[in-house]
Amino acid sequence: MNNKKILLILLMFSLFISIFAVNNKDSRKTLLIYSRGYSFLSTKVEHKLKEALINQGKYRLVERDINVMNEIERILHGLTSKDNFNLNQLAADYIVYIEVIDAESYRKTDEYDNIWYEYHIEGAYRLIDIETSQILEIKTIDAVGTHYVSQYVSEYEAKEMAREEAISSLVNTLVYRMNKLFLISGKIIGIEANSRVLVNIGRNNGVYKGMMFSFAKNYEINGDVYRKTSGKLVTKEVSSNSAILEILEEPEFALDNTVSVIENPDISPFRAHFSLSMTTKLPDIYSLRMDFLIDNYKNFTYGVFVEFSDDINTFYTSTGLNIRYTPEYTFGNLNLGADLYISSYYNTEIDYNEDYIADVGIGITPIIGLELKPHKNFGIIIESGYTFESSIGGNYPANNAPYIKAGIDLIF
Repeated sequence: MNNKKILLILLMFSLFISIFAVNNKDSRKTLLIYSRGYSFLSTKVEHKLKEALINQGKYRLVERDINVMNEIERILHGLTSKDNFNLNQLAADYIVYIEVIDAESYRKTDEYDNIWYEYHIEGAYRLIDIETSQILEIKTIDAVGTHYVSQYVSEYEAKEMAREEAISSLVNTLVYRMNKLFLISGKIIGIEANSRVLVNIGRNNGVYKGMMFSFAKNYEINGDVYRKTSGKLVTKEVSSNSAILEILEEPEFALDNTVSVIENPDISPFRAHFSLSMTTKLPDIYSLRMDFLIDNYKNFTYGVFVEFSDDINTFYTSTGLNIRYTPEYTFGNLNLGADLYISSYYNTEIDYNEDYIADVGIGITPIIGLELKPHKNFGIIIESGYTFESSIGGNYPANNAPYIKAGIDLIF
């Protein structure tokens, strides 16, 4: 009897271990990175790419066997046949083959004696399916890095920094290309409060915190299946086999059990804005203003702006920071914030000395306003505030006065 109990316990324990192992199986794509070309540069590109992929967490990486990789290189260059070579011995799903074809550094100057370095890298990239030996993607990538020489940056440092920037650009492009090819998709298994959904994919599938998704829905037309994607989600929490995604933008279709989620590397957790408006600084200064902004879907918008006015004899320009708290309501947004700026004033009737070519001032404008949104990608802005200015150079005519702004907001 005791032996039967022991046997039953062992069987149950084995079953539990098997279920646990299945549920915790790492099903991420396994990559083997291989590079050749300029020895130092190719080694650095390979190292940076591995570092980026490991930090991202979407893929598993395995180390290469040098003898096997030499044989693969001979096959890729047509020097030997692949008939008697088994790629499966690499213990990976795909080979990422990178070759640095060319690299050049250029020293450049302009008419103002500014000096900068440009570093150009031409790289070749191939992604190979190990099981079928099929080349899934082949691409030539040009990467450029630029860095200026200054009193704090020597020419040697500028050249090195330009090279590092070019390497980073090449690596970022490679990661993006792979992410586009291996999109992760999953099912919605629960809808939580606060615009969050639970999906059946997690760390073991390659999901990482901050990964962007869209909703996906399949349609069948004349026997062909089409997939429509819409909306925007960001990964907030990740466990081994599930993840919680926050809905940033609702989809154009209704959420039901036929809707899934799919990775979308082309979107970000921010929205871009371009605003064009007319402003008035009472009593009689009228300006055209352009704002370049982003918002984080959390009622916070920030960016830069340029504002200028041209009268008969005077010319004002202002450049500064736009910071807004923008709580959303059914009609649109309430805008609360401030503009911080530096402004210049030029009068054609004044002979400026060598110290100043224009009069310069700084200012701050507390703002309150509304943005009406007849469409999710279009808004009408009405704001008012009060400017506080001070001269910091020349005879800038500081103007402390009421400020009114009206314009349009294009949202991307």
